[in-house]
Order: sequence, then structure tokens, then C-alpha cells
Amino acid sequence: QVPSPVVYSFKFAEEEAQWDADVRKKREADGRPCLTINRLPQFIRQITGKMRQLRPAIKCVPVDSRGDPETAETLAGMFRYIENRSRAQIVYGKAADSQVTCGIGAWRVTTEYSDEQTFNQEIRIDTIDDPVMTLFDPDASRPSKSDAMFCFVPVDMSRRKFEEEFPDKSPIGYEMRAHSAWEGWVSEDYVRVCEYWYKEPTKRQLVLMPDGSVDDLTGQPEDVVAEKLAEVAALQGQGVEIRVEKRDSLKVMRCLVSAQDILEKPVEWKGRYIPIIPVVGEEIRIGRKVVRRGIVRLAKDPQRMYNYFSSAETEIVALQPKAPFIGTEKNFEEYEDVWQSANTENLPYLTYTPDPLNGGVRPDRSQPPVSSQGLTEGAARSVEDMKAVIGIYDASLGARSNETSGKAIEARQQEGDTGSFVYVANFGEAISHTATVIMDLIPHVYDNARTIRIVGDDGEVKPTKINQPQGIAEDGVSPIGNDVTVGAYDVVVKMGPAYDTLRSEAREGMTAMIQAGGPELFAITGDLMAKMQDWPNAEELTERLEAIAPPAIKALIAKKRGEPPEPPQPSPEQQAQAMQMQVEQGKAQLEMRKLDLEEVKLQLEGEKLQVERMKIEADVEKARMGAETAAITAMAPAQPTPQPAQQPAQDDGGTSQQIDVLAQAVAQLQDVVGQIVQALQPPQQPEPPPEMAGMMMDQQPPSEAAFLMPEQGMV
Repeated sequence: QVPSPVVYSFKFAEEEAQWDADVRKKREADGRPCLTINRLPQFIRQITGKMRQLRPAIKCVPVDSRGDPETAETLAGMFRYIENRSRAQIVYGKAADSQVTCGIGAWRVTTEYSDEQTFNQEIRIDTIDDPVMTLFDPDASRPSKSDAMFCFVPVDMSRRKFEEEFPDKSPIGYEMRAHSAWEGWVSEDYVRVCEYWYKEPTKRQLVLMPDGSVDDLTGQPEDVVAEKLAEVAALQGQGVEIRVEKRDSLKVMRCLVSAQDILEKPVEWKGRYIPIIPVVGEEIRIGRKVVRRGIVRLAKDPQRMYNYFSSAETEIVALQPKAPFIGTEKNFEEYEDVWQSANTENLPYLTYTPDPLNGGVRPDRSQPPVSSQGLTEGAARSVEDMKAVIGIYDASLGARSNETSGKAIEARQQEGDTGSFVYVANFGEAISHTATVIMDLIPHVYDNARTIRIVGDDGEVKPTKINQPQGIAEDGVSPIGNDVTVGAYDVVVKMGPAYDTLRSEAREGMTAMIQAGGPELFAITGDLMAKMQDWPNAEELTERLEAIAPPAIKALIAKKRGEPPEPPQPSPEQQAQAMQMQVEQGKAQLEMRKLDLEEVKLQLEGEKLQVERMKIEADVEKARMGAETAAITAMAPAQPTPQPAQQPAQDDGGTSQQIDVLAQAVAQLQDVVGQIVQALQPPQQPEPPPEMAGMMMDQQPPSEAAFLMPEQGMV
């Protein structure tokens, strides 16, 4: 049986029950105003609006040896994609409206085929039309009702649809029973059916492997179970410790029932949890009684007070134009018709007959009703009482206050939201349980190799392959990449602002940091700052800033992207030293080239002197041969003619003198060559760079022997 206060809270919030039926009937019969000025929706929307702005941050954590961080990130992205595909924010918002209003809301997790032409299934988060009538096991004690043994989810369908889907069933209800829980199952237009979820006992066969992983053989084909048990027996025969046990467990079943028939037979659900997610408002247990409420339950009386004071004040003000004229009978007897229309017609003047009995005083209108100050104060007090019982004050409702800065206003609003934070906390608990149900269901639904889409924290959708074989291992078994069918994972959910709000806050915070840190901080955070912008070409600017980022930042970016790091770049000091060394090497090379040019010039001079020496030697040789010829001629017999006999003697003396001159020239030439050879010796230079040493060794100066006379070379 659904507690009547829960349903009554819904009706009260929608203005249907804010006046007692008898009081309303009597006031309307008397022609008195019966106003309903509903102030509750603004309080409800204030809380649910905050919930709609929140976005759950899902994080999966592997808890056994077969789970890995990469797959955990994929699972978190799959949950976000399931939310996007299901339009989960609409589902959450509808349940939040019910939770805040009357203290209970609900949604469900279901499966469906992703397309009409495929066997691949998808998980979906869907609404429940009547969360107030959704009933859980009263023995369930957890806020998420994950320990409930059964649950009823009512569904109303038209009589025509019922007859089409269940032609052999009769839509007969239990109207014969007086209990209100059986009322409304059948009407002229609708038939109520109910999903019945329950858990029944079963045996689960588990195998604890040596590496700590657990294999669940429950429901597996017989040949698979036999093969696994044979493998376990073989390992146990080798002395390996392996635990095999059958454990008491539960399986989830679902069937569809009407008031008296089972419309759909029980079918086993793939997951371990009943996929109905309750969202509880405020829940208090008093003995065996559980009191569950929203914000309307305690705000009923202040709302009634406000309606009454507003109606009374309106009634008084409405009576003011009807204030009567006071005078004697003689004043009105001649113009009675005119005076009767004085309150309904806009007359330019009123004529009366003076009466001596009242001293000839004219008729006068009596004092109109005056609004009571008590009514005004009562209405104001009822508003303050409403804020007090709900826990939301003016700052949270957007009213102006003494705060002027944005931070102060935000702090004031957060302080005001504390009184209603219990609804936000329970809402986050429901989303956390939703993630747990989906993570338990994913291995059964996404059990084949396929490409799916996942959503990142920033809302970016990207394709990802799951359950993909990765070659062949040494034991012949193909390892599976991104395998979402194995491993155990815990779910951590953090409720926070929407990603767009976080981007805005990040931009403001990073701008303040960069202004304080200066160019040095911008050099290492500029790419992140650009990434947070929403204007065009922000991504291109981000890439350019990454290209000029410091080497350490580039290495960190490459590591996150899985790319090989760039080779290390020299520091500015190292670059300066390298440039200085290059300058010194250039100077040394220039000096060496100068020495090479001087050496070449000396070689040319030496060759020129050698040519001159050869000429002189030729002249000496010629002179010597002439002298010898003259000596031979002198030793011959004298001729008759005297004149020719005197000529050789003169030639002999001249030739000897010429030879002496040539010998002196040769000696001087040898001295010059010696000086040239000494000048060719290089001066003492600092150690040249390695690349210059080879060049110098390849170019040796000419030896002294190259400039010696043939006779000197033979000594």
C-alpha cells in the first residue's frame, strides 16, 4: 500500500489540495475569494535545477588481477556513452522532480537491440511512468535498495492495447476488495499491469585460480564446465592449490502480472541486481515505520496560511468600491434612482434634498474597509516559515543581498543550499548505483568483438574496439585486447558541475595564474589555456603552442599520447658553449688556412729560386765547358798568324773570373734557400680541433733537401 501522504504531496504541489474541500465549497457559496498562490514550485525547481546542472564523474577502478586501467577507462567511457544515448539527463530530471516533491523517484536500466538489422544489444537508461507507485521490499535497508528481494513496477496501458497483446487474458481487477492498494487496476479506458522483479536462490560454482582470478562456471555449457574442471584437476595433481566451491547465490527473475493473471512467464535477468533504481528524498525510520518525504510535506501549512491571508486581503480590497453613502431618507427620496446607480455609473454629479433634521448636511460615503496590518504581516510570516521548513532562503532563490562580489554571492548561495543538500546526495547515490548495475551488465551485453563509441570527460565521442584478439600467445591462446567481459571493477561517482561550467572555471583560474606567474608560467601552461577556449581555431592555437613548448612539456605530452619522445635538445648554456666552440674552431681554421696560403707562397718562391739556380748552374756549366775548350785550344801547336794565338789567353782569364762570380751567386742562393726552409717551420699553435689535425697532417711543408744543390744532396 502506498502511503497516502506521498500521493497527497503530489496533489498539493499541483494546487489540487491546498484548500480543504469543505472550506472551499463554503467560501465559494458565499462569494468569497478562495485563492491559491502556489509558491512551492520555485523551491522545487531550485533544488531540481541544481541537480540538472550536475554531471556525474564516473571512474572505474580494477580490483582483481584480470582488470587493467586501460579497460577501466573504456568502461567509464561506455557508461558516459550509454547516458548520452539514453538522454539520461531527461530521465534523471524527471525522477528528481518526483524525489524532491514527494520523497521518492525512480528510473530503470534495460537492454535493447542497437538496430533492427543486428544482433548487437545496447544498454539503456529509461524512465518509470509512475515512480510513486513503485514498491520495493520493505525489508531492504540500503538507500539504493540493492538488497531488496522483490520490486513491483506498475504500468498503465489502454484497454485496447491490453486486449491486443494478451487476447487470452481478462482485464478483471480486484474491485471487490476494499483495500486501497487494489483500487484503480481496471477502468473503462485503462488496465494496470505490473512488472514483478524478484530474486530466487540458486547455486553458483566458482573456481579460484592460482593467479587470484575467479572463474564463474554458473550457466556455462556442460563441455566448457567439464574442460575447466579437467584443467583444475590436472593442476591440483601437480600440487597447485586451487579452490572450487559451490556457493549459495541469487538470480534475478522478471515476470509481468495483472490483477489476477501471469501475463508473461518468469525470465532470468542477466545481471545480479534488480535494474530498478530508486531515488529517495528524506527517509527516517521510526521503529518499524519508515517515514519518507519531500519538501512539500512540511511546507503544507505555511502554504495554506499564505493562501488564506492572500484571500482575506484580496476580499477586503475588493469591498472598498462598495462603501455605502450615509444620509437621511429625505436626502434620497427625490433622486433615489440616481443614488442607486452611484456605485455602477460614472456620474458627473449627485443631487440630494437637504434635510433640516441633520442640519442640511449632504450625504457622505462611509469610510472604506482598510487592509489589516495583521494580514500583511501574516502573509510575510508564512513566506518566511515556508523558507525555514524547506531550508532554502533568499540568497539561494536569487534575491539581492549585501554581497557584491561574485565569490561572495556564490559562497552565500552555497551556504543556503546546505539545508537541501540531502536531496543532491541521495541523487548522487542513485546514479552511483546505476553505474554499478550497468558495469555488472556490460560483460553480458557487450560480449563479442565490436567497435563501440565511448565519451570522454570533455564530451568528445570516439570509436573504440573491445574484445579484440591480439595475435597468438605462446600457449596458443589469443590474448584479448580491451576485454570488458573479464575482471572486477569498482565504481566511484563524483557529482560536480557540468563540463562547460568546469571549462569556464578553469579559464578564469588559469588566467589568474598566468597573470600572477608571468611569461614563464605561460610557457608551460599556454597550450592548456588555449584548449579551454571556445572560440574558433582554439585547437590550432593549442597545437602551435605545444610545438614551441619546453622539452619537458613536450615529453610529457608525448607520453600521454603514447608517442615516442623527441630527442633531447641542448640547454641554452650548452647551445652557447657549442656556438663558442664553433667560433673558436672557425678562427683556428682561418689561421690554418692563412698558414697554408703562406706555405704555398713560400713553395712557389722556392720553386722560382730553384729555377733560377738551374739557370745559374747551366750558365756555370756552359762557362766551364768554354774554359775547358779554351785550355785545349791553348795546348795545341802555334799557328802562323799571331793574332789568334793571343785571344785564348784573354779568354782564359775572363772565364775564370766569370766562374768565381757564378760560384758566389750559388752560395748566396743556398743561403736564401736555407732561410726559406727555416721560415717554413710553423710557429707553436694551440692544440687544433680533431677535424683540423688530419688536415694539417696531410699537408707537410717541403723538406730542406728539395732546395739543395745536386752536389750538396750527395754529401
